[in-house]
Amino acid sequence: TTEDQVNPPQSVTENKCELRKEVKDIIKNFDSVFSKDKYDVGALRVEPQRIVLNSDLPVSLRLYRTSPVEEQEIKSQVEKLLQAGLIKESNSPYSSPVTLAFKRDEGQKTRLCIDFRKLNALCK
Repeated sequence: TTEDQVNPPQSVTENKCELRKEVKDIIKNFDSVFSKDKYDVGALRVEPQRIVLNSDLPVSLRLYRTSPVEEQEIKSQVEKLLQAGLIKESNSPYSSPVTLAFKRDEGQKTRLCIDFRKLNALCK
């Protein structure tokens, strides 16, 4: 018999507690690279991009009708995005309506969607 047959390698499951502790220690040592919540996505610095359109007229669409509950959810999500620094207030002549989409497999959870179809249609 070979040495491997006499002394088979230890299974990962046999070292589960030790492995779990090592993983926890690594995560603790590098906790700054992990998101604390879904809005903690870090900072990305990119040059502003210019979108070339077929028309000089700004696209400014009305808000979609929403129920009071949907309106409150939209305000809540926008406020969280503002606080996280992921969006900022703007006084642009361009505006596109927002709507809520229900997340698949997550019950009543929603995500904020912006309808850019009109703007996209004017892109060169």
